[in-house]
Amino acid sequence: MKRIWKWLLLAVVAVTPWLRGLSYPFLYDDIGMIAENSFLEEPGHIVKVLSGWTLTQPQVINGRRPAVLATYFLDRECHGLRPAGWRVTNLLLHLANAGLLAWLVRRLTGHSFMAAASGLLFALHPLVTEPVHAPGFRADVLCLFFILAGAHLFWAEGTRATWRRTASCGLLALALLAKETAVAAPLLFAALVFLFPAKSGAPSGRIFKWLAVTFVLAGVFFVLWVASPVALQAAGHFWNGESLRFPETIFSAPALWTRTLRLLLVPWPLNVTPAFTPVTSLASLRFWVGVGWLVFCLWGIRRAYRAAPALALGLLWALIFFLPVANLFPLLHPVADRYFYPIVPGFAIAVAWLLAQQTRAARAVGLAGLLAIYALLISVRLGQWASGERLWTAAYFQNSQSATAATWLGLLRDEAGDAEGAREFYQAATKANPYAVEAWINWGAEEARAGNWAEAERLWRHAVKIRPDKASGWSNLALCLEQLGRPDEAAQARERLKEIQTPP
Repeated sequence: MKRIWKWLLLAVVAVTPWLRGLSYPFLYDDIGMIAENSFLEEPGHIVKVLSGWTLTQPQVINGRRPAVLATYFLDRECHGLRPAGWRVTNLLLHLANAGLLAWLVRRLTGHSFMAAASGLLFALHPLVTEPVHAPGFRADVLCLFFILAGAHLFWAEGTRATWRRTASCGLLALALLAKETAVAAPLLFAALVFLFPAKSGAPSGRIFKWLAVTFVLAGVFFVLWVASPVALQAAGHFWNGESLRFPETIFSAPALWTRTLRLLLVPWPLNVTPAFTPVTSLASLRFWVGVGWLVFCLWGIRRAYRAAPALALGLLWALIFFLPVANLFPLLHPVADRYFYPIVPGFAIAVAWLLAQQTRAARAVGLAGLLAIYALLISVRLGQWASGERLWTAAYFQNSQSATAATWLGLLRDEAGDAEGAREFYQAATKANPYAVEAWINWGAEEARAGNWAEAERLWRHAVKIRPDKASGWSNLALCLEQLGRPDEAAQARERLKEIQTPP
């Protein structure tokens, strides 16, 4: 009973800082993915989700992630559009992840302090604020839940190991149906087997076969994603002006690792639309500094392999889940705070190991100090999510080249009746990123409301030029052409809109 009360107290510590933001409104991706997502309005669509129909439907938001959509339908049924209920689901998943991580460390090391510290450091690390608070980013939280549960089952022993590893492969499939990051999970399973072989019976031919199954499963999913009519991240036909392009993808990866280490160690400032300047050549100092950090981390893993396997696991964990967001395969947004969610557990394990090497008093003070700092930073960060005005003002202040932040601020100015202010932000957005299609479309709508139909046509024609697949661009252009007395051109625009909206 004493041990149960201790773990309950730790759970209270882990959950308390998050309570502040439960009632905040839906913002950012929550709006498009949840509040204004017409697909979620029909409960019967859950059948399409469970049958896999959405996987090949580009018009369904999050269609490639049916596991996430299934939880959205459940929340919609239970909570309607009340944000607090959706956030409670996110928070419960996050606490489950922290618990699974702590339990995994306990099973691997037999060290209670290291287990508790790992779970708490992960639960309260400020870098996880965005995916934990915003239900629109639930994919990261749900994906890691399935990966951690699968890791527990894969690292199995005894006569039921075969059944457990079969279930682990099923959980890996669910993780892959939650987010593409799960393609790295087989590497984590392999790390557990080789770093902690005692209970898994590794290395052995049977273990290698099971590892091969997980790698094949992840590979099959990746091939299907690439072949799907739904574009995989930035591998589509149209550049968004933000994603990295070859060879920037190669040259930027080490610099992104440097950035990752920096934010893990000093998680501030955080931003929903952070800036990243691509590395364009091998001559860049940023490239070689990043290579140096990569080599140093690999050297640390090699040195700790036998003497301190928990430390090796922490470093290797961070590297493994950095790979999907290293932009070797280009992402729509090269950097985002939510990308850190599966990386932070590795950092938490490494720090917990370092604390465990100290005296009892020193490690208690060190852990308490870190948790207090983290809780304070979470509170400050959550305060920015209290309203759209606060969130996007902070984002734009930190990164004035963020077209996304400028576009959202334009929308807020428009809602406040400040048409001129809205125009200024839309202009700033298109100047920062000429491919920011939403800014062009919203700017056109502003001109249309003012009766400037000729200017609206110019803006909307530019929008469909840079994104010919953008349905809202064609629908607005058709309306504009009608207003200008050109019905034939309006009919052509509607025909193009129909082609876009017709499923393949």
